[in-house]
Amino acid sequence: SGGRPGVLHGARSYMLQDKDGQTRESHSISAGLDYPGVGPEHSYLHDIGRAEYRPITDKEAMEAFSLLSRTEGIIPAIETAHALAGAMKVGNELGPNATLLINLSGRGDKDVETAANYFEDLKS
Repeated sequence: SGGRPGVLHGARSYMLQDKDGQTRESHSISAGLDYPGVGPEHSYLHDIGRAEYRPITDKEAMEAFSLLSRTEGIIPAIETAHALAGAMKVGNELGPNATLLINLSGRGDKDVETAANYFEDLKS
C-alpha cells in the first residue's frame, strides 16, 4: 500500500519511493516489516489480482498481539500480529459465516521486549 514499481537491490518490484524514484524510509514496530519494498513475487501476485495487501498500523498490530496473547495464550511474532489485524478487518467485511485461515509463523518470544516497551509507553 503506497508503493509503486521501482528497482531495489536489482529487482523490479513495488517499493516506497519519492517523486524522483529515490527510496523512502519505512517504519514498522516489527523489524521484519521495516523495509521499503516487497519481493518480485508479491508484486506479480498483486499485478495479476491474486493478492491484496492492506496497511496495518503499529497500534492495530499490537492490539491483535495483545488479543491473541490474552485469549489463546499464544504470543505471536509482531509480523504475524499484522496479519491477524488484517484478518480481523477482512473478517468484519466478510461477515460471521466466513472462514479465514491465518498462518501463525514465527514466535513472539523474540518480540517480548519490544511489546513490553510498547505497552509501557502507552501507560505514560
